[in-house]
Amino acid sequence: MKTLAALILLPLAMIGLQLALDLDTAWGILGYSLYKLFFIVPPLLYCWAKGVSVPRDILKFKNWRNGLCGAAVLGGLAVLIFWGAYYLLGDLLLDKAMIVDKIADQFKVTPSTVFLIAPITIFANSFLEEFFYRGFAFGLLVKKHRRLGYLLPAAAFTVQHLLFIYHWVSPLPFALAVVGLMVFALVAQAVYEKADSIVAPWLLHIFGDVAMMGIAVTLLWG
Repeated sequence: MKTLAALILLPLAMIGLQLALDLDTAWGILGYSLYKLFFIVPPLLYCWAKGVSVPRDILKFKNWRNGLCGAAVLGGLAVLIFWGAYYLLGDLLLDKAMIVDKIADQFKVTPSTVFLIAPITIFANSFLEEFFYRGFAFGLLVKKHRRLGYLLPAAAFTVQHLLFIYHWVSPLPFALAVVGLMVFALVAQAVYEKADSIVAPWLLHIFGDVAMMGIAVTLLWG
């Protein structure tokens, strides 16, 4: 269990190293994306060493129909919450001009590239995160320790999404982001467990990323 917990936290350590070395600025999108390798290589090696079948025990595509309606409803609700919070509180709590500059500098997302990056984020990146956080981290750890299995992957998911941007916002929107991401992760884990397939939480994640990329487009083109 200790090895599994360490692998769940490994991408966060890599993000910390990237930020300390300022690799996202020095190497561009390659430097920013390095931590994503730790979503793939260590989990696959762990599964190979432990005799875990990725298709059968993690992805579970055979159950792909399970939970799709519920995931779509939850995804639609997430879109309404994210967009509602942005439109109701964005002008009060966010320095939008500074965020646009940070998005361009740190993530290399500009008005001319956002429509290229958006589909990759919405479909490919969301699947990679679902494989790691829900299928691998939650799916394997919850079998060994239920409480830790629910809390550690959700906390890691939350921290990962905030490490690059925590200095962009004041304490109140940061606290709202922590709560929102943690709830999203816990719900996605419950969806994965109930559906017994990666597809339903992936659909939920797609909805969430559609909302986030929609906000990014609004900021960049506003």
